[in-house]
Amino acid sequence: MENKKKNLIKEILRYLVAGGSAFVFDLLTKTIFHSFILPADMGTFSVFGFENELRVTVATVAGFIVGLIVNYLISIFFVFTTEEQKERGKGVKAFLIYLAVSLVGLLVNIGVTQLGCTLLSVGKENTIAFMFVSCIAAGVALIWNYIGRKIFVYKGE
Repeated sequence: MENKKKNLIKEILRYLVAGGSAFVFDLLTKTIFHSFILPADMGTFSVFGFENELRVTVATVAGFIVGLIVNYLISIFFVFTTEEQKERGKGVKAFLIYLAVSLVGLLVNIGVTQLGCTLLSVGKENTIAFMFVSCIAAGVALIWNYIGRKIFVYKGE
């Protein structure tokens, strides 16, 4: 039992490295798209009464895709390392489940960010507060993604 607990702790630490790496790639991609690739005025759209900039949404999705791929590859080769986990983690079906868990994580991230911004009255001018809320949201999504992937992709192994 003690060995199983140690292995789980090691796995979680490896997952934090994978999640942190994916977060860096996500953030860099999002920033490059937002600041250098996409035009400044792409327009806005409304979701549930909230106005959203299309440029921010496209940049966020681009970052999410790159972060997802990085996290998937690191998870297969570094986080979930037993032979059974490696076998379960490969293939189209596993990736689609991985993607579904990640999309829920993306919704969790968006929801926590929106809630935090609303509760703290964070506006465009509050960059530090927005970054703080974004880090909290990323942490909550990281926990969901680990648990979701462990259960649905790797079957609790």
